[in-house]
Amino acid sequence: MRAQYWALLALTGYSLADTIVTRNTAVSNCPPLGAVLPPPKEPSKNEAVKEALSRIQELQEEVEFLLGNATGVAVSVSSAYEHDILGSLAYTPAVYNTSGTHAVDDDTVFRIASVSKVFTAMSLLLLGDNISFSDPITKYVPELNELKRQQSMQNDITIMDWDHITIDSMASHLAGVGNNLGNDLANQPAFNPTKYGLPELPPDGHSECGALASSRPCTWKDFWTKFGRKEATCGPYTTPAYSDVAYDILGLVIERVSGESYGDFVQNHIFTPLNMTNTYASKPKDDSVGFISRESNFWSTSMGFQQADGGLYSSANDLAKFGQAILSYKLVDKIRTKAWLKPRTHTSSLGLSVGAPWEICRANNLTVDGRIIDVYTRIGDIPDYNALFAVIPDYGLSMSVLSAGPESSLDNQLYIATQVLQPLVRSLEAAGKAEAKLNYAGTYENRQTNSSIELRIDDQSGLHVKNWIMNGHDVLEDYASISSFGASSSISSYLSVRLFPTGLESRNYSAWRAVYSTLDPSVVQAQENAVFFLQSGCRSWETIDNLVYGYNAFDDFVFGFNGTGDSAISIRPQAFRQTLTRV
Repeated sequence: MRAQYWALLALTGYSLADTIVTRNTAVSNCPPLGAVLPPPKEPSKNEAVKEALSRIQELQEEVEFLLGNATGVAVSVSSAYEHDILGSLAYTPAVYNTSGTHAVDDDTVFRIASVSKVFTAMSLLLLGDNISFSDPITKYVPELNELKRQQSMQNDITIMDWDHITIDSMASHLAGVGNNLGNDLANQPAFNPTKYGLPELPPDGHSECGALASSRPCTWKDFWTKFGRKEATCGPYTTPAYSDVAYDILGLVIERVSGESYGDFVQNHIFTPLNMTNTYASKPKDDSVGFISRESNFWSTSMGFQQADGGLYSSANDLAKFGQAILSYKLVDKIRTKAWLKPRTHTSSLGLSVGAPWEICRANNLTVDGRIIDVYTRIGDIPDYNALFAVIPDYGLSMSVLSAGPESSLDNQLYIATQVLQPLVRSLEAAGKAEAKLNYAGTYENRQTNSSIELRIDDQSGLHVKNWIMNGHDVLEDYASISSFGASSSISSYLSVRLFPTGLESRNYSAWRAVYSTLDPSVVQAQENAVFFLQSGCRSWETIDNLVYGYNAFDDFVFGFNGTGDSAISIRPQAFRQTLTRV
C-alpha cells in the first residue's frame, strides 16, 4: 500500500521545460494562493462544463483499450455546490469473477486501500476537543514505549522516540515510524535469501504475517510483540516517510478516545450521516455489490489490524458524497477543514507536498494561464485494487478513480485522472469567469463624489480593475505617488490591479484583496534568472495589507449584496471610506 510518489508527477506536470515557462510567467501570474474567483455555484448548467463532461464519456473506448478485458473501473466527479454528481464513467470488462457484480456502475464497491487514511484523518478531526494534534502519541497509547524493550541495543538509532512523536507527525508521515509490519521479503514462501547473498533468518526473525494471500493477516498481538524490532526511519519531523503503521496506531487512538471500535466510529460519524450506503469498514457480506477480478481474489483478504490505514471498501458515488461533504464543511467546520487542507511538509519533488494524509499535487498544467493549482489527493494500492481520491478546494471539485484487475495500476489511474481533470478544471475556470462576469463585473459609481470603478473579466486571473476614479482623482495614475509616499510620480505602463476573494464573508458582504503589479516582466525575469530559487518575483503574499491609510488598506475592497442573490450591488474601497453602487 505504500504510495508511489514518483508516479504522481504525471498529474503535476512538472518538467525542466515547465520550470522555464514558470520563470517566464511568474510576474503576470502571481495571485495569492487559492481560488482567484468564487467557484462556480451551478457548473452543470455551464456549456463549457457540459462539453468537458461529455469528454468523460468519450474516454470510454480509450479506457477499454487501456484496461483490457479483465480490469474494471468506475470514475466520478462532483461539485460541492450541487447535489448530483457532475459526471461519471464505468467500464465492465468481459472477464470477471461472477460472485461479484456483473455490471460496474457508480455504486459498485471496490477496495480503496490507502484512501482509507482520509477517513481516519477525518475521524481524528471529528473527535474535536477530545484530542489535540500536538499531543504526544503516548498520551493515548503509552504502551508504545514498551516496544523499545524488543531491541537488544537501545539507542537513538534503534528505538523510536515515541514520547516526542505527536498525533500531527503521525498523520503527516513525519513521525519516522516504520512503514509496515508485514511487508517483509522473508514472508514470501518462494523467496530464497541465499540467492541474493542474504543470511538465513531464525524462525522468529520476521513477522510471519502480512496483507498478502500467502500470509495470515497481522494482528495487534503481532504488533505489540514484534514491531519494536524495527528501527525508526528517521527522527520526528526530519523528512516525510510514508507509514501505514502510523495510521493503524491513530485508529487505536480513535477507539480509545471515542469508546467505539474504529469500524463503528466511521460508520456512525461518517458513512451514515452522509448516506454512504455502499461504503464498508470491512468486506461486505454480499459479494455481488463489488467488482472482483477473476484471476486473483484479494476482495476477501483480511487486512488484520490495518483497517485504519487501508481496510475500507467504497464506491465512486459514495466517494463523491464524501468529497462534497469535505468541501462544503458538512462534517467539520470551515476553519478546521481549511487547516486540514494545507501542506504539512514538502518532499524532494517541486510538484509534491504532503498533508494529513494528503499527497498534494502542485499542478501547473490544469489552467490555461499555468498558475499553481493544489490538488489534494490520496492514492491506494493493494493487490488487484487501486484507488485515487482527490479534492480541489479552489473549484469545489472532487474526483475518484477506482479500479480492479490485472491492468489496475497507479499509472493507469493517473492517466485517466489527468484526462478528466485537465479539460474539466479549465471548463470550471470558464464557468467561474462567466458567473463572476454576471455577479461582479461592470461599473460602480458615486456620482455625488465623482467616483467610479470599472471591473472586467479577461483572460487573466481575478477581477481586473480597468478604471478607478475617487473624488475626481485617477487612482491608477496616482498609485505610484501614493505607494512611494510622494517620492515618485511616474506612472508605470505595467500597472495592473486585480481583485481576489479572501473567503471572508458576512451576511451581505464579501471581502476581496487587490494585488498591484507595477514591474516590467522582462526586468523581473532577468532578476529571477540571477537568484537561486524559482519564481522569486512572485511575492504577492508579502504585499497584502502593506499600503494603509487610517487602518484601512488600499488593497481592501468589500462587495455588498442585497441578500436575495449572488450579484453584487456595491463595492467599497475601504481606504477611501466610500461606497460605490453598481450601475
